[in-house]
Amino acid sequence: MGDPVADHKCWEKPEAMTEERPLLQVNASCPGSDIAAETAAAMASASLVFKKTDPTYSSTLLKHAKQLFTFADKNRGSYSENIPEVATYYNSTGYGDELLWAASWLYHATGDDSYLQFVTGQDGEDYAQWGSPTWFSWDNKLAGTQVLRKDNDIVQNLLAQKRNNTLLE
Repeated sequence: MGDPVADHKCWEKPEAMTEERPLLQVNASCPGSDIAAETAAAMASASLVFKKTDPTYSSTLLKHAKQLFTFADKNRGSYSENIPEVATYYNSTGYGDELLWAASWLYHATGDDSYLQFVTGQDGEDYAQWGSPTWFSWDNKLAGTQVLRKDNDIVQNLLAQKRNNTLLE
């Protein structure tokens, strides 16, 4: 991520910039589960967009989404706690919602039940606040996670009905 002070002082297009742009990073010793999981969710959802038109790019996005999710899950921590200078601009209230958001998109993109188990298991119990979504924002993905989970429930019910109807025919 960019240095928040420098980035907020600059209002030109990135491709036109010639000055130095300092960067900050999350890593195993300076975790940022929220930003890594948010990026994983974006890549997983984008992989669905490109799945038919550019399968190679879709696979690359999905590969990196999985890697980022694993990193975010194994190195838990909030980027705004570990990089306090970003808190003035984008203070994160937690990372659990982004982990659930990423796992939800990864489940939709892969069909891998381990991601669904992540959302419906202990992490879901710890972070989801099921049944009481508040809002969807850059800092709160719980409502979106509930929509994706509900969408999955609807799809699974329709598939079960279709299988039952097929068996009856």
